[in-house]
Amino acid sequence: MRIAEGYEKSPYRSERQRRELLGYTDPLVVHPGDEVRVMVSSEFDSYESQVVRLIHGDTSPESPGFKAEPVATSADGTHPGRIQDTHAGSYVTVPGPPDIPGSFTIAAWIWPTVPEAGPQAIVARRGSFGGYSLGLGLPRGMPTGPDVDSAGCVIPPGNEEDGLTLRVDNRHFSLGTWPVAGRWHFVAGSWDADTGEARLLQRICERGVEPSLTAATNLGTLDGDAVDPTPEEPDTPLLLAAGSRIDGTEAGAYHCFNGKIERPCLFNRALSADELEALADGADPLAVDGTAAVWDFAATDASGVDIADVGGSGHDGTVVNYAMRGLTGHSWDATAFTREEAPEQYGAIHFHDDDFDDSRWEEDFRFTVPDDARSGYYAVHLQASDEAGGEEDNIPFFVTPAPGARRAKAAYLAPTCSYLAYANERVLFSGGHDFSDLTNIPIVVDPYDDYLGARVELGGSVYDVHTDGSGVCHSTTRRPLLSMRATARHWVTNAPRGYAFDLYLVDWLETQGADYDVITDEDLHFEGLDCLSEYKVIMTGCHPEYWTGPMLDALEAYLDGGGRFMYLGGNGFYWATTYDPGRRHVVEIRRGFAGRRAWESHPGETQLASTGEQCGIWRHLGRPPNAIVGTGFACQGWDANTPGYRRLPDSFDPRAAFIFEGVGDDEIIGDFGLVMNGCAGDELDRVDHRLGTPSHTLVLATSAGEHSAYYLICHEDIFVMHANIDATRNDDARADMVYFETANGGAVFSVSSINWFSGLSHNDYDNNVSRITSNVLNNFLA
Repeated sequence: MRIAEGYEKSPYRSERQRRELLGYTDPLVVHPGDEVRVMVSSEFDSYESQVVRLIHGDTSPESPGFKAEPVATSADGTHPGRIQDTHAGSYVTVPGPPDIPGSFTIAAWIWPTVPEAGPQAIVARRGSFGGYSLGLGLPRGMPTGPDVDSAGCVIPPGNEEDGLTLRVDNRHFSLGTWPVAGRWHFVAGSWDADTGEARLLQRICERGVEPSLTAATNLGTLDGDAVDPTPEEPDTPLLLAAGSRIDGTEAGAYHCFNGKIERPCLFNRALSADELEALADGADPLAVDGTAAVWDFAATDASGVDIADVGGSGHDGTVVNYAMRGLTGHSWDATAFTREEAPEQYGAIHFHDDDFDDSRWEEDFRFTVPDDARSGYYAVHLQASDEAGGEEDNIPFFVTPAPGARRAKAAYLAPTCSYLAYANERVLFSGGHDFSDLTNIPIVVDPYDDYLGARVELGGSVYDVHTDGSGVCHSTTRRPLLSMRATARHWVTNAPRGYAFDLYLVDWLETQGADYDVITDEDLHFEGLDCLSEYKVIMTGCHPEYWTGPMLDALEAYLDGGGRFMYLGGNGFYWATTYDPGRRHVVEIRRGFAGRRAWESHPGETQLASTGEQCGIWRHLGRPPNAIVGTGFACQGWDANTPGYRRLPDSFDPRAAFIFEGVGDDEIIGDFGLVMNGCAGDELDRVDHRLGTPSHTLVLATSAGEHSAYYLICHEDIFVMHANIDATRNDDARADMVYFETANGGAVFSVSSINWFSGLSHNDYDNNVSRITSNVLNNFLA
């Protein structure tokens, strides 16, 4: 287990520490009749499991309480427990490396992010036979792992003065100079087996700095007596960006590199100083005598895992654990901003020691979804015995209608893309920051959050940064998704948020006796319009923030065809996102340079590797949410006393009469709720005709003028710096409830607030939030 540095510095802790009982399913989204694989890690000797359909998760005294229906499957019963490990860290494996019996040279361009943060390999082939490697601060000795040699003896660590390091069997040579973080360097190491001479070269590439060469010959140490090289083990792969594989694992590796690497090369002889300098000056390694392999990261599609050896010898490799591809290299000159314009300038991959796309746990059991299973939110409930501590977990998955199956008239679109974006978010533990200035709600840490903060290996959300400080841009379903738990409470509101909050709507639909299906973003992305076309009404979740281009295409086609849409959340349709075409368990998000972002892309790196699309917010990509649902992101805030909406003159227009049946003319709408005591809260959207709000839109109600200074307007609406950015001084910080008609009898109703669902169950479901939602749903179904 790796403890996150920010967790150790953070003042926040949960009152109760979770014990290890957790897991994930594969796939996350299934249909009736499909098989579901379940992977579990348990510190308990055994546990019970039961599949349930989730209805309501909030366990607070004011709420309806936890609700779930058992579903009989072969998963029911007792299972043996065992701890399962996740091995993070991206690298390239070359299963059939060149045969290097004696002399060699390794060269590469590197852009390290944390060069002095422990041993980091650039190119390595190590095993019990010894081997060779070039890296930063590599340990001494002949390791088969990070700390012990093949005889089980402790390996002396590299010295702080080591810097660039070359290892040849049990010989250890160091340059004594570290590369500079965030700068390109050409690095090389050579070994002449005949003379016993080693050479190291490191040259920084920085504008305004004279090209300086740092080179050394035979600045090294011999660990013990010299040993003759033993025959190489043919099954030992060569690794790029890692030192050696962890025995017995599918993907684990030691000494993973943090930063970018470009065009690593291997030669089967010791190059001279002049030849190394020529390579640093841009000479083509393919023209050098003795080239064994040249791995050109730009020669294969950035969306895939294949790495080509362009040297002609066929020593191709595979990316493991989803490194960030399609990035600017050392020759990027800021005139090209896509890979298509200048592929030769986009030959870098950013590797991280905490990257991964799959926990690769072993399957503990599997079951088949019953043919008559209703669509919905489901979980595999795990329970340890009371005698063992009584720990439990609800592993989420979704059941959606199979293509061609009978459909209800209404569908709830579960925002699984947004769930993945936020999955395993641990911002609370990012470097010991005090978050109490965000809200007047006391920060209470959920045991799931505490568990996540301490465990780097479970991966973060796209709101987090890697251990080297760069932004996380991938999220995978193949890991425990602890933010997606029915009973989880978010630290910023001490209440359900996201996945758990959306169960408020599921519960309301059940109490209303609604005939509805549950579909997901994943279904919509891969099925397109076919996923929506049979439904008269589509409802969103509370926070449908992350949308792909194909999802937007399908929604617009649905509305053009007369579909009816209930946007029941806030901050929707905001970030451009994509599913990886070849690995649909992974989503990719890059931030660009605008919007409410947790980190920022590097210049020239705004093109998604998965699809080649541009990243950023849809508003800046020509598809603002206002043009689709009438409103777009306006502000965010968290306050213990969140307001409701007051009715506006448009709410009395005959076109909107059906919406307000049973609602008084002067009623405040939603000035109550399970979360923050009001329904116009968290993240809010407003009308803006400049951004595409249809001219015939009715603005029915608003929360303008009712919010506290905790509510701040969004970044993209601040053109010139000024002080009027909070809701007490800027009425743009508000939620607008709107309605408008679309072509062919279609219509859109938008509440423009994440917090709307929190009022549905108030007063035993008899309230104006419930009534308005019901009025709109029933009218749209008619």
